[in-house]
Amino acid sequence: MKLFALALVGLLALAAPARADTIVTFGNVTPNQFFAVDNGDGTTTLSTTSSVNITQIILGATDPNALLTFTATSTEDAQLLIGGTVISQRFAGTFSLTNSAGTFDYLDGTFGAALEFGGTGSTGAILTANSSPQSPPLVLTTDLLLSLINPESFGLAFSNITPGLHVNTYSVGGVSHTTIANFAASYAGSADANLEAVPEPTSLVLLGSGLFGLAAKLRKRFVRA
Repeated sequence: MKLFALALVGLLALAAPARADTIVTFGNVTPNQFFAVDNGDGTTTLSTTSSVNITQIILGATDPNALLTFTATSTEDAQLLIGGTVISQRFAGTFSLTNSAGTFDYLDGTFGAALEFGGTGSTGAILTANSSPQSPPLVLTTDLLLSLINPESFGLAFSNITPGLHVNTYSVGGVSHTTIANFAASYAGSADANLEAVPEPTSLVLLGSGLFGLAAKLRKRFVRA
């Protein structure tokens, strides 16, 4: 029976291997379809609903006509760092990456993320979201037959920011706030996570049946002894 127990443990170990994988990589089809909108209250909203070309889905599959829906609103003031050569602002929001009909979900998520730019006039930026220590943490789900586990990451790289980056300052309730001003940009993105592979049910049944048969034979042998 010890042999059976060890074999069963081995089966369970084989059933759920974890490995780091790129879930998806993609880029916009039409340039400058990602927008930042200053809400006039010290916050900025980032958004797009635009076509993307998925260049990789898990093991090399592609979709040249997918759809990214993304929205996030700033949760903190814009910060001018390193003497103003870097501007950073935190956002929280959601996104979904689907087929063009919106009937299959390649990947969706909720997140808190930091958007980091060069200084005033910059035309590039990076938004990064991770499962930890960012708050709220990134959570990813998918309609693909996969189970996603930590760590996870999702990122967008912006280019051709127009007009060049700058911040606006407001007084809200007597308190001064700074936030990123309006812009349009092109973008590319990627996401990765550890995957929990689920073995084929038929294979598990056959392997399980074999192990139970082995256990029965061993039990009879020990009884005769």
